[in-house]
Amino acid sequence: MLSSTMPIRVAVMCEKCERIYLLAHPDSAKRIQFTHGSDPHPRYRLTCICKVERDFDRAQTFPYRVSEHICTRGYADREEYDPLPNQKFSVTRRNPQ
Repeated sequence: MLSSTMPIRVAVMCEKCERIYLLAHPDSAKRIQFTHGSDPHPRYRLTCICKVERDFDRAQTFPYRVSEHICTRGYADREEYDPLPNQKFSVTRRNPQ
């Protein structure tokens, strides 16, 4: 568990490798693209470094506690973040297989 004094950032997770990408980081624009669709909610596509693509919307982004280093880097691997409970959804980390 990371320190409770560390920053909290909103991110989207790759469902395969569990890497998270911070939405407010400038480098995330290379991996997160807006997709046009007929849905009333904006949709985005994450292209992870592991080559998996995932479509998501705002409801599928969650808060995570991360270190200052992660804030600077823009992404975090599995053991480098703590998911935080969301008001609408509970965030849990999958168990490694």
